[in-house]
Amino acid sequence: MSALPPADSMQARLADAARSGVFSAQPAAAARAARVAEQAGLLLIGIDLKDTRDQASLLQALADTLGFPDTFGHNLDALGDSLGDLSWLPESRGYLLHLSNCAKPVERCKDDFDALVGVLNDAADEWRGRGTPFWVLIDQPHSRSRPFMASA
Repeated sequence: MSALPPADSMQARLADAARSGVFSAQPAAAARAARVAEQAGLLLIGIDLKDTRDQASLLQALADTLGFPDTFGHNLDALGDSLGDLSWLPESRGYLLHLSNCAKPVERCKDDFDALVGVLNDAADEWRGRGTPFWVLIDQPHSRSRPFMASA
């Protein structure tokens, strides 16, 4: 297990949009990032996926937690559009989304979870292109995520 970087180093890294993206994070690393996110000027958003069982419930969990507008279309395209806006959230220098309890959705609806991770990756790419940090930490390894401590 790799040692966690000093808090000031993690703060600088979280504030760096070029390093942001979708990552798999061990509990200790995710907890440390959550503590440091505010110091880095990021809005921390915890998204609990324990009760999700399909694409509809995954989308609903994100919509409810992120407070998507009533016009949210409840499909992957609408999710991508909403994640690319976020203007209704409090102003911040960036975002850190922490997806917890992902084991059940991976077990129950792997293809839907994979599609969700794809949309999150696209959103991270879009925000990174704007120079805004957009971090997504997933509590499960995933083929479209990198280990958090390896690059953050």
